[in-house]
Amino acid sequence: MGNDMYRVFLALWIIGATACSNNNTADDETTAVPAPSESVVTSLEEEDSVLKAHEDIAWDEIEGIQLSRVMINNKVPLHTSLSRFKAAFGEADSLVTPDWTSICDAQFEDEFEYFYKNGSRFELYKDSLACDEFRLTPTQTVSYGGITFSHNTTWADMKKRFPKAVRQAENEGYTDMITLRDADVKESDSSVRFFFENGKLIRIVYFIPC
Repeated sequence: MGNDMYRVFLALWIIGATACSNNNTADDETTAVPAPSESVVTSLEEEDSVLKAHEDIAWDEIEGIQLSRVMINNKVPLHTSLSRFKAAFGEADSLVTPDWTSICDAQFEDEFEYFYKNGSRFELYKDSLACDEFRLTPTQTVSYGGITFSHNTTWADMKKRFPKAVRQAENEGYTDMITLRDADVKESDSSVRFFFENGKLIRIVYFIPC
């Protein structure tokens, strides 16, 4: 009887020890931390790429445009003489004295008149005209550096020509305005703004900050 009891006790002890060992192994497997997978690394790389795409672009890296050299219908530049403009497009639709209290800055230092023609506006001082807003119409286009801007110019067209300016506009959440540097005046905060409506270019504005 003594030997039989010993064998039973030994068998029970072995069974218990085996069960504990299995439980510990299961716990270890459950709490094990997997090594980083390729998908995790790829995800981090993609996130980093997105962040870089949305970094602000320095102002001096934005593409510039010389508004004074932009040509209207390949005839006269946006900055020209009154006599030359009238020879190409005729008299003004209207001449208006500005409300000086609402003007922060202007292209001429002396007092001028607003010269309106076909929806576009120019500053007129003596015999000099300087455009500050040009309207694109089916009959009015402008060209610069081999590029023609028309009322059919799209955001995608601008992105091909001025990728940095468009990317910065998108970084800032704009879908209707692209800003280029004023290349006529170095180290200036003035700019040339292209405005869109329903995805098409409608006007170009010379902007001088206060």
